[in-house]
Amino acid sequence: MKASPHEIHDRIAQLLQHLKKHTIDLYVVSSMDEHLNEYLPMYRQRLEAITGFSGSAGTALLCCEGKHQLFVDSRYHLQAEQEISLELFELQKLGLNQVPTVEKWFSQEEKKRGSLKIGFDPFTTSPKTYRFYQKNLHASNSQLIPIMPNLVDQVWKECPNAPCQPIYLLDPSWTGETVESKLGRIREKMAEQGVQVLILSKLDEVAWLTNLRGNDIENNPVFEAYCVVGLDNAICFSRMTPGEEVRHHLGSWIQFESYDHYRKCLQSLAKQDDLKIWLDPATTTMGTYLSLQKQKKNGQLEKSHLTRFHEQENPIVLFKALKNSTEIQQIRKAHHHAACGKIRSFVRLDDMLEQNQVVSEKDYADLLNEEYAREEGFADLSFTTIVGFAENGAIVHYTTPSPEKKIEPGHLLLIDSGIQIAGGTTDDTRTLSIGQPSQKQKKIYTRVLQAHIHLATQKFPEGTKGDALDGITRSSLWNAGLDYGHGTGHGVGAFLNVHEGPHSISPLSHTVSLQPGMVVSNEPGYYETNWGGVRLENLYVVTPAEGMPRHPGGKSWLQFDALTLIPFDHKLVDFSLLRKEEKQWLKKYHQQIWSNISGYLEGNDLEWLRATCQAFEK
Repeated sequence: MKASPHEIHDRIAQLLQHLKKHTIDLYVVSSMDEHLNEYLPMYRQRLEAITGFSGSAGTALLCCEGKHQLFVDSRYHLQAEQEISLELFELQKLGLNQVPTVEKWFSQEEKKRGSLKIGFDPFTTSPKTYRFYQKNLHASNSQLIPIMPNLVDQVWKECPNAPCQPIYLLDPSWTGETVESKLGRIREKMAEQGVQVLILSKLDEVAWLTNLRGNDIENNPVFEAYCVVGLDNAICFSRMTPGEEVRHHLGSWIQFESYDHYRKCLQSLAKQDDLKIWLDPATTTMGTYLSLQKQKKNGQLEKSHLTRFHEQENPIVLFKALKNSTEIQQIRKAHHHAACGKIRSFVRLDDMLEQNQVVSEKDYADLLNEEYAREEGFADLSFTTIVGFAENGAIVHYTTPSPEKKIEPGHLLLIDSGIQIAGGTTDDTRTLSIGQPSQKQKKIYTRVLQAHIHLATQKFPEGTKGDALDGITRSSLWNAGLDYGHGTGHGVGAFLNVHEGPHSISPLSHTVSLQPGMVVSNEPGYYETNWGGVRLENLYVVTPAEGMPRHPGGKSWLQFDALTLIPFDHKLVDFSLLRKEEKQWLKKYHQQIWSNISGYLEGNDLEWLRATCQAFEK
């Protein structure tokens, strides 16, 4: 249950008393948990418990002196403004001019005070983040002070219990690779680096390695666990021990121990001087890092323990991103199911509005979820369905469809949704016109559609990174004086998390190029406060591009192959703005939709699809 402003005020007051006992100036509360998850189990939603902000990314600074701070990126500017008390918190809208990052704010505050003592939970902070903070503290008596247990837990009296849901084995026909094979590939990488132990903290990495899934986090088929991989054994520390059938299937490849034994294992590893341990500085925690370090009596780290870590992205990150042929086959099937559910929901919505029925954002979200649940193999949504009507469409991650906001003619309806189903994870966004669209709505929708097509049709040489493709996507919008504040694309798991790395398409520089087998979204948009938003999102898989001339450098050519097969809203397309090539792509794409999806539909749903696809034949 969402905390009241009074409860938040009381929790902050109690937390400040703890800060005084620890003699620190401020305390960091991030949206991360002990596994650095994006989506959290209920009992780890600490940021919301202490601020009221329910978005999936943000950082709060609780200050003994001065106003508390909340930092959010452009996806959450409007949402945070609506959810938090601006009397308690100063909202730092990252990405706007003159708005500092968290670490830059530390540096500025240190200059004002002369020094800064910052408390943080090491088990919710990555070494990468810790070093960003440390780099921006320059005074000799400034400190980053690890504090355990987490201070929010000390003041959140109504905190729910930890989840402990059953763990189940994925159908082998979905994974395309055994646990034995995966461990073999990982150990090859470990041997190449002279590493004896690999520590895994991220839940999707543990799930991928073990071919197991769970339901500890809503919409994410994962279970709370750590995994320690050695050269001849692998131990999974989980809250729930799998059943006998699962353990029998895994044989001796994976052993299971209690979740609480993880820190004892770290303490045992810390005593072994001959071990070199692989830690990914972006996906493990400072808590794990510090637990593996041996200290002298004076508190200084022993020299041997300063060099015992191999710090590099762990090999599972890329292995997981490069989908094998079996996974891609299952993902395609999942998108067929998702398309059927969404198309049926469009038809139902049209019928209800034509009959002058009152339909709210929540009503539509519920009926869409009903249609999804009708599909064979449906397991869950892949995230909370976003249904933003009119001005709510400008809130990029608008996660609570309103039962009061009525869908009426004259405005746009933005629908971002996805499912977990039969071996695949989907994510797509469509924007619909309700009634006859205005010229402004058509112009902006068409410009966003052109940006989408620009990326969808782009051929590129191997080695191309996401920042280059991001600029290519935005170019037509920029020329029209338009832009959007989020990335263009993110990776997606195979019956796993809807957001995964290491690849993405965004303005940020990247070290990982796009490669065959990677699944990535294409989701340009435009958002205007008090008007609404347009976002058009498909998922694509990277494949070799055939029929291209030889690359001057001998590189292979790559392209995007559509996974999402859902029509665009032809009423919102200004065909006079489209180039011939763009019209041809739309025609071919909707022929592909008809060819793949029509066989699953019947009656009014089939006729709606026929008419919609034919509208793009011009």
